[in-house]
Amino acid sequence: MYRDDEIPTGWVKPVAKPTRDSLKARVAELRAELAEAEAQLREIEEGERLEALVKIRNLMRAFELTPADLGIEPTPKRRSRPRKAAP
Repeated sequence: MYRDDEIPTGWVKPVAKPTRDSLKARVAELRAELAEAEAQLREIEEGERLEALVKIRNLMRAFELTPADLGIEPTPKRRSRPRKAAP
């Protein structure tokens, strides 16, 4: 729990127990910090994702590759149900 140089000696000033309101305020502060950090994380992730796409596109152009060469199926033009197969 304590390292040898951290063991309290002599009289230790008592610390007041946190109140319910002070704990709620602290939780609100921490949640605000968390929301800010998550927003920064989303921005960083979006930037990294865009950077990776640019690198991939540049490599594909340099080596004259198509999505078919990479085994990527083209996205369907229609977003509805696939057509029924003819009997």
